Amino acid sequence: MQIGIDARAALWYRGSGIGTYTYQLVRGLLAIDPVNQYHLVYPPHEWIAARGGFQLAAGESKNREFWQDVQMEPDLGEPLLDVYHIPQNGIGLPFGWPRQVKIVITVHDLIPFVLPQTCSKFYLRTALQELPRIVDRADYIIAVSFHTKRDLMQILGVPEDKIAVIYEAAESMYKPMCRHQAHIHAREQWGIDGPYILNVGGFSRRKSLVGLVRAFRHIMSELPEGCQLVLVGGGGGGSYEEIKDLVDKWGLAKQVLFPGFVPTESMPLLYNGAELFVYPSLYEGFGLPPLEAMACGVPVVAANASSIPEVVGDAALLYDPYDENSLSQAVLQVMQDEKTRERLIERGAKQQARFSWVKAATETWMVYQSLA
Repeated sequence: MQIGIDARAALWYRGSGIGTYTYQLVRGLLAIDPVNQYHLVYPPHEWIAARGGFQLAAGESKNREFWQDVQMEPDLGEPLLDVYHIPQNGIGLPFGWPRQVKIVITVHDLIPFVLPQTCSKFYLRTALQELPRIVDRADYIIAVSFHTKRDLMQILGVPEDKIAVIYEAAESMYKPMCRHQAHIHAREQWGIDGPYILNVGGFSRRKSLVGLVRAFRHIMSELPEGCQLVLVGGGGGGSYEEIKDLVDKWGLAKQVLFPGFVPTESMPLLYNGAELFVYPSLYEGFGLPPLEAMACGVPVVAANASSIPEVVGDAALLYDPYDENSLSQAVLQVMQDEKTRERLIERGAKQQARFSWVKAATETWMVYQSLA
């Protein structure tokens, strides 16, 4: 088979869930499938043949114009493809291509339909206009969770037999490391000089970080001396300015830190140095950061919302995301109760091991084969 994959997100959007998904999926497919021929759409919009490896520098920064750029459709090229896979919610699907090219898309979430107020104007307009006809044109849809599958069925009316659920996974670089070295790295790179609670994921309002900062402020006196809250993500947009204003208003500039966008290769050490990872998001299609934290041996507190319970299972302490007191109590329980902490770390190691990029690639390959 001649299989095409839009791989632009692997470079332009590396550091995001979609970028990680695309990067690891291509690597996995090339590793498990020595027979089929793979052709990648690669930045800016060109085809490259892929065999014997897929190399990208780790830690590529996110292109802020990704959704605009990726809308540019590639030319069909030669040879004629049997299957073409668009991993970024189908955005950039070439509607003018002949129907004999089978189209596979991966849908990560339906945020524009569920929480439209949290999307950029450009992406909101694009998704609302394009996604209904994208899912209609697609021959098969990969959903990254059963939660996303249900959204596709209920919101866009996609038939159940047109959807396969294929989970993502933490990358292999996320693993337990020397905590002493992690603390040194955190201090030297980002000025984190005490025990810290970590959040990763950016400042979209659906991430509910204002509530996390408020909860942290309320329980600071009950946390270890010098404990800090570290919020990782590119600044600007969403709730970033509101949070910065609250931090300044409450005099918490030394307690709440904003390291900005952290290169992918530095993330394992940042996770390893944390006392606790907190994921208060109201809506995720999957949610990689909790699994990354678990893989690094860090206990997780997470919102009992959307796909998150499906992903974390019984390996995270779940709380009501609409109750800040529930969040405060969950954080204190993990920070103060060693048995709870040890239980979550043990369960987390087992939970994240259930997910594998080799498994994801194999199941995706089976989708391609079903369309042959």
